[in-house]
Amino acid sequence: MYKNIMVPTDGSGFDREAILVALRVAERCKAKIRLVRVLGTGAYFGMATSPESAMVTAETIRSDTEAALAELYALAAECRTLSTTTISADLEQGPIADMLAAYGRRNEIDLIVISSHGRRGIARLALGSVTDLLIRQTTIPVLVVKPKASYLTPEAIKEFHNIVVPLDGSGLAEQILTRVVPLAKAEEADITLLQVLAPEEPHQVGEVPMAPWWEKKVASARAYLTHRAAEIRRQGVAVRIEVVLGGNVAEAITDYARRERADLIAIATHGRRGLARVLRGSVADGVTKSAMSSILVFHPDLEPADQESGGEDIRKARQELTAFA
Repeated sequence: MYKNIMVPTDGSGFDREAILVALRVAERCKAKIRLVRVLGTGAYFGMATSPESAMVTAETIRSDTEAALAELYALAAECRTLSTTTISADLEQGPIADMLAAYGRRNEIDLIVISSHGRRGIARLALGSVTDLLIRQTTIPVLVVKPKASYLTPEAIKEFHNIVVPLDGSGLAEQILTRVVPLAKAEEADITLLQVLAPEEPHQVGEVPMAPWWEKKVASARAYLTHRAAEIRRQGVAVRIEVVLGGNVAEAITDYARRERADLIAIATHGRRGLARVLRGSVADGVTKSAMSSILVFHPDLEPADQESGGEDIRKARQELTAFA
C-alpha cells in the first residue's frame, strides 16, 4: 500500500481533481499527504543590476513567497476539513520538475498525484509540461489525473473502478503491476490486462483474423496474460484479459480504454529523453497524451532480468512479444 503521497500544486485551481483523488486514496491506504508548491526560478525578467532594482526584486520575491505560503497553508487547512489523513505543506524554489523529483526522493514518496493541464500542439511544445518532465526524472509512480468535466462545471473524479493495464511481455512493462495492484485494492477496482498485437505487415489489418500469424500470436498472448492474471487474482483483485489488434499500439490502447469506459490506464515507460525520445517515441508517452482517462505512469529505475517461473510456454510467449514502453 502507498504510505506517502505527494500532490504538486500551483495555486491555479486546476489541481482540484488531483487533490480530491489523493485524499481519497490516502484515506483508504492510511497514507500521509504532502502538498508541494514550487516557485520556479527565472520568473523575474528585465532585472537591472543597480542596488535599487535588486532591492525591489528581493522584495518582490519575498512578497510572492509569502503569498504562495499563505495560499498553500490555506489549501492544507481546507483539505483537513475534508479528510482525516495527515496533511503537510511545503514550498520549494527552483526548476519545478527538478525540485519535485528531488523532494520525492528526500521524503520517501511512493506515489505522486498530479493534474494534467492538457496542453496540446504548439503551446505544449513551447511551454513544455511539468508532468512529462517529472515522469522522466523520477522513479516514483505518477498518477496523472485528467478532469472529465469542463472548467465551468467541475466534477470530482469518481473512484477508479475499471483499470486497464497494457502489457507487452517485457519485464519493464510488468513492473507497473506492483504499483497498480495496491491502488486497485484500495479502490476495489477490476483490472483488465491488455495485449495489443500489431500486424506483421500493414495490409494484414483488414485480413480475416484467423490468418496463421494471428492465430499463433493470439495463443501466445493469451497464455502470457493468463499467467499474469492468475498472479493478480491470488492477491485478491478481480482481473480479466483482452487481446486486440492494432497497427498503432498507443491508439489501440486508448481506443480500447475509451470503448470500455476505463477510469485509469496504468503503464510503465522507459522514460526516454531528448533525441532518443524524438526518434523512437514511446507508447506510454502516446497514451499519456491522447487518453481521456487518468494515467498511472511508472518509470522503473532498472529493467529486471527476465526471470520466469511460469514454465516454457510463458518463456516462449514472452519471446514472441515486442516491448512497447
